[in-house]
Amino acid sequence: MHYIGTSKISPLYSKGSIIYPQIRLPQRYNDVIGKNAQIFETEYNGKRAFFIVTEESEKTKNSVFKFVDKVLKPDVEVLKPHPEKEVESRLSAFESKIDKLIELNFQNNELIKSKSSKKDGLGRIRTGDLRRVKAMS
Repeated sequence: MHYIGTSKISPLYSKGSIIYPQIRLPQRYNDVIGKNAQIFETEYNGKRAFFIVTEESEKTKNSVFKFVDKVLKPDVEVLKPHPEKEVESRLSAFESKIDKLIELNFQNNELIKSKSSKKDGLGRIRTGDLRRVKAMS
């Protein structure tokens, strides 16, 4: 599978109020005009994707298809990324972020405890005016 271009999906107005989505292929693919095509909805990198298969077969060395018993079958490696590896890496990243949050929460709690513990001397005085403080020595 390789990138062939970018096309905006435009509306195709039919009789009445029916509107169809229309995708234009590059001009070099004009040989598929009038051919029947099968359209499959799939997912690619977490995004909605469409896979179009024409009725003619193309036998080239660079083809993304594997020919087995004269039946055209899509190559699974090209169509499907390895979701289990992606899930494992995302889960690992998620776990490391949770560990960082737990560590920050622990540090924050220690800081709060150290600030709230009463200290001797001026730390225990609630008033800013030292003239109102009784000497206790």
